[in-house]
Amino acid sequence: MLRPEFSHTNKRDERSVDSQDLMGQIQFLVDSYLKNHSHLSVNSLSKKCGVSEPTLRRILSGKVKTVPQVSTLLDILTYLNKTSSVRKIVSLHPGPIADYLRKAMPYLEEIDSEYSGRVNEELKDPVKYLIFKLALNSNGVLESKIQELYGTHGIKLLQEMVEAEIIVKTANGICRTKTKSYNSSSKDFVRNFKVVADFIKTNKFRNRKPYNPLHANCSESIHLDAYESIVRLQKKTQKKIRKILSDPESRGEIPFFQLVAIDTLDLKAAFEFDKDESSSPASTSPSKQI
Repeated sequence: MLRPEFSHTNKRDERSVDSQDLMGQIQFLVDSYLKNHSHLSVNSLSKKCGVSEPTLRRILSGKVKTVPQVSTLLDILTYLNKTSSVRKIVSLHPGPIADYLRKAMPYLEEIDSEYSGRVNEELKDPVKYLIFKLALNSNGVLESKIQELYGTHGIKLLQEMVEAEIIVKTANGICRTKTKSYNSSSKDFVRNFKVVADFIKTNKFRNRKPYNPLHANCSESIHLDAYESIVRLQKKTQKKIRKILSDPESRGEIPFFQLVAIDTLDLKAAFEFDKDESSSPASTSPSKQI
């Protein structure tokens, strides 16, 4: 089974879902939950779901002008629905919420994604994140390998994640994550991207079988149509790669990783892309995935 990590897409797709309808549905859910749990204050709900009290109050008053980050909405929805399954949340809330999440996470049709703000908070530690990534693989990771890679500090962090019920350790020392997939916020994605990038081997293992790593860093000044063509091509390639990774016949001992990011080096150009795409219903979002 493919056990991937995903990041939510950016704000381009958010505008294709009516923000007023979306926030109206969120407002109704939060308001109904508080009415059905009269012992719970807004402050208490804030602490339980990990969303600031001012944000919740703005949602309840209908004063949210822009759609919050996907991670903020998922923090609310996973708590209210008592599930980490994004696919289940989509099925429970047809309409604006389901439409928004499908657009923000286009891979949901292929793979159910699990979201946990608590796990994201734990994985801000880079070593914990790497241990988690190894344990997320279908074969898991041996505790002895964690000891070899990260020493006694790694074993200490592993034990913390076991106690937090993020990782399960079997009697024979195999460590696996409790979740089958991992969904990070865009901010976490960038941090995690940098952590994994440190493992790119530029010299020592180049052209050595069986590893022979592939590195590519391309840049050029292009127009929007060319940009969208590249994104579409990358999405098709990613689909083929996911098919290989999800094939049981592909199972092995190599802890493979792939980093993908398509973006612009010019913030002004990014805003121009946003402006052009907001008027086009067939716009395509950048691909970000680990």
